[in-house]
Amino acid sequence: MKTESKYPDINGLLGGLSNLAPPDIPPETGDQAPIDTPGNAPSADDDDWVQFQKNLALYAFRERKDDRMICKLDRDLADSLDDCDFDRKCRSDIVNAIVRTFINRYLPRLRQYRKCNRSLLDTPQT
Repeated sequence: MKTESKYPDINGLLGGLSNLAPPDIPPETGDQAPIDTPGNAPSADDDDWVQFQKNLALYAFRERKDDRMICKLDRDLADSLDDCDFDRKCRSDIVNAIVRTFINRYLPRLRQYRKCNRSLLDTPQT
């Protein structure tokens, strides 16, 4: 019995974006077993997908969000996300959920790239 997911096959939708993947990783095919298939051992990718779904669920449909900033996406990414229907969430909600998932997953690695802004106010006076 095959379980239908309410989310589209993201690998199939983003297949044209293979230039973003490192060259030593073969592109994934869309015929992989869904996450919720019984007997499937969960992987880190599955954990990321579940976390993405949880992050996306934080956003209410058609809720006004005044504290948002503008961020421009590449056209191919925007078009690919627009081809998806994640519970009628807008593109911004989807991007925010993706970025939150990435940041949560790689937070220890991201910390090393944190800017250390120096100022004249930080130098001791002699």
